Amino acid sequence: MVYRMPAMQSGSGASTAGSSSSQDSSSHVRVVQNRPKPRCWEHGCNGRQFSTFSNLLRHQREKSGQAAKATCPNCGAEFTRTTARNGHLLHDKCKQRRST
Repeated sequence: MVYRMPAMQSGSGASTAGSSSSQDSSSHVRVVQNRPKPRCWEHGCNGRQFSTFSNLLRHQREKSGQAAKATCPNCGAEFTRTTARNGHLLHDKCKQRRST
């Protein structure tokens, strides 16, 4: 991908006749690397894209069952991420434990 950089202006606000600021500074081009996003082809994901490789690895751990489950101490609900369990506890989302 190619992005044009905005023209830089001098701090004084006045330009002199022989200064280099009179040149067209919009001709500067910044090249941004365009790497392909990591994809998952396992677990029926059909090429789901992830923004980072670490997000893909976390997804694969969770789907394969290797990730430790976080359990709510009040209702026994299981979560794949501790942050989800903490939000569950913080917002008092516990439902009554079902008796079988």
